[in-house]
Amino acid sequence: MHKREGYAAAGRAEMAGVGGLAGLAIWALIEKAHEIVSHPLAYLTLTGFVSGFFAVLMGLSGPHRIARAALPALGLSALAAALLTWSGLRFDTLDAFGAAQHPIIAWALFLLIGTPFAAATLRDRHSLRDYGHLFDVSWGILVRYSAAWLFVALIWAVIFLSNALLEIVGLTIIEDLLDIEGAAFVISGAALGVGLSVVHELRDFISPFLVMRLLRLLVPVVLVVVLVFVGAALMQAPGALFGNLSRATTLLAVALAMITLISVALDRSDVDAVQTPLMRAATSALALLLPVLTGLAGYALWLRVAQYGWTPARLVAACTVLVVGLHAVSYAVAVVLRGAWMARIRQANITIAVGMLLLLALWQTPVLNVERISTQSQVARIVAEKVTPQDAALWEMQAEWGHAGQAGLAALSADFAAGKPEWQAAVEAAQSAESPWEYAQGFHGNARVAPAERFAANLTVLPPEAVVDARDMSDIALYRLEDWADICESAPDPGCVLLFGDFHPTRAGRVGILFLPVAARKVDVFSVYEVGRSLAVGEKIARSEGDRVTLRQLRDILDGKFEVAPSSRQSLWIGDMELTPEF
Repeated sequence: MHKREGYAAAGRAEMAGVGGLAGLAIWALIEKAHEIVSHPLAYLTLTGFVSGFFAVLMGLSGPHRIARAALPALGLSALAAALLTWSGLRFDTLDAFGAAQHPIIAWALFLLIGTPFAAATLRDRHSLRDYGHLFDVSWGILVRYSAAWLFVALIWAVIFLSNALLEIVGLTIIEDLLDIEGAAFVISGAALGVGLSVVHELRDFISPFLVMRLLRLLVPVVLVVVLVFVGAALMQAPGALFGNLSRATTLLAVALAMITLISVALDRSDVDAVQTPLMRAATSALALLLPVLTGLAGYALWLRVAQYGWTPARLVAACTVLVVGLHAVSYAVAVVLRGAWMARIRQANITIAVGMLLLLALWQTPVLNVERISTQSQVARIVAEKVTPQDAALWEMQAEWGHAGQAGLAALSADFAAGKPEWQAAVEAAQSAESPWEYAQGFHGNARVAPAERFAANLTVLPPEAVVDARDMSDIALYRLEDWADICESAPDPGCVLLFGDFHPTRAGRVGILFLPVAARKVDVFSVYEVGRSLAVGEKIARSEGDRVTLRQLRDILDGKFEVAPSSRQSLWIGDMELTPEF
């Protein structure tokens, strides 16, 4: 008994040490490594390798000693880091790489799917084809990590409560400890290591068994929901129902949930699988319906691509459709052939998992450079004049699609856009803008000139020496300029009025009130203030109900029958701070 407890304590200490080291390494990568490793790709490689190594190592540890688990963890994380770095070659900066997101997700999925295979190599080479072993390892890692992270959360809850308790008597020991650089990361890592160790020790009590038994109960529920959906979908027009990428995403999410439930129901072997005829029938029916949902998702995606072309997000969806489709066909064929249909599905899961590893690897290589594919697709649509400058993915090519997107935009500028002022202006706006907002402002600059000039031409400004022209309206939204230009051109006498006054003595720049006669008995009123050299629109300060400004009162303003005076309301002053109740 004491010897076993000694081994358990030693294992916990070992895992706590590894976890603490992992936390310290992550902190160093975030806070210090970029000061030492200046090259972006070298930093990316280091981050991918260290993060992946500790994640895989701690997932494999427990069933295996640290020293034995280190070799497969090193191999898998090194391969994943190399692929991550390869995908990083597509971008100029780490910020652009991080904004793309999909390479990081591909790297994480590669590690996630590859870890059970790495664990199988610690047993024997035959275990790579042993579905039962791979199934147990996969769910075991999931449960261990989930329970361990829950333990980390509990540790931090205890730390915060303890700190609050000690602060009552004026002690800041815990707070001072947490102020040490990297302390929070080391504590979290050590707690995670201890949690993983303890969960493995209690594997007879904390196992995937309970989770899988609960998930099995959802099989008939999901079957009914899918049957109702398919029946309703058949009675609707496909174009109206599926012409949206979000619909395809929903269908794929449901299909992935169905794959999970089918795999859980079949478990690691026929002996462990669902046994009742009802549950087996529900599982096989779910497998037969999987191609239907996959086909609908593929159709929805096809409609979207045919209308708008390829983008990285749609290529992600296409690869997901491919993976789900392989599951769907394999499952349906296995059920139709009957006999050992459950065993065939299990073997299909292994084959498809290996195929997913290959697909994720290719995704991070030039073979599946989604930025290049998307750029070629969008440039082809532009050249074929299937898209207007307003709707073209010019900003995405310049800022989000790496070297391939920038090269495509440069080619457009030199070839297609030459001699086309509207396209040339749009391309130049995309190339020079620092943000999507700046691009929109620059691109729509020409579009806003006409309504701004119309609005300024039909606007009476008081006092007369206060000059306002179209250049002062660069910060006013285009839709407002167009709307207000129409209103002021057709407004009843006395038309639109902008009154500047000493409304806010402490504010720099002009402050005024804009009156827009939108109907014979209705005048909309907005606050207007100057920001730099442009006017900005504030809150609407008069509504259609209650007290309303009338056209007669607007004429009085033009005749000079008004005064700018203190408000009739009082304010609360706390030093230089003014607080005014709003009603």
